[in-house]
Amino acid sequence: MSLLGVFEIGFLMGLLGSVHCIGMCGPLVMALPLSHKTYFQKTISILLYHVGKITSYASLGLVFGMFGSEFPVFGLQRNMSIFIGFAMLVYVVYIFILKPKHFQFGIFSFLYNDIVRGLSYLFKSKNVVALFFIGILNGLLPCGMIYVALSAALSTQNILQGGALMAFFGLGTVPALLLVALGGQYLNLTFRKKLQKMLPVFIFGMGVLLILRGLNLGIPYLSPHTTIGSEVISCHN
Repeated sequence: MSLLGVFEIGFLMGLLGSVHCIGMCGPLVMALPLSHKTYFQKTISILLYHVGKITSYASLGLVFGMFGSEFPVFGLQRNMSIFIGFAMLVYVVYIFILKPKHFQFGIFSFLYNDIVRGLSYLFKSKNVVALFFIGILNGLLPCGMIYVALSAALSTQNILQGGALMAFFGLGTVPALLLVALGGQYLNLTFRKKLQKMLPVFIFGMGVLLILRGLNLGIPYLSPHTTIGSEVISCHN
């Protein structure tokens, strides 16, 4: 898989997921201990927070990429576009249509209480470096979109590509959360609710597009013919 392909998939998933992040992580970002800091300190603090979060995502991506390389599934990387698209469709159906009352967060559930306690402690710290560790822990909080992204990292079957994909995923979440951190007061409840309603449409649409890309149907721009080899089908082929 090319670096461009990793960037496209990771960043776009993060960008779409950031709409969800506004509702889930937005309150946490707006509560960051920044009120008594200068503008320069606030800027550094917010950057440290995002670097910490991206570090967590990239570390998880390395682990899942390595796991995929150790236990490869035949044809998974070649059909990665279809695999990720299907995972996105399943996510939309399960979360937004079935709407389970008790969503299980799998392998991260047992860490949740410890993460929350760690965040509570760090929020009391006046040290700027604490923002980096807040980002680290925030990146480990259970999130459905992270699970979808991790399935993509797993399907790369490559430790470096898995790490890069998750790093780009984290980078894709930055614009929306940066807007919240710097101007959260302008994102009123009505606007946030509209974004939340649009999220399943965006994710479903991207899932369908990725499936069509992987099917290699010969439709210009939408599903162009691509020689199938060890590389995943790129969005610009």
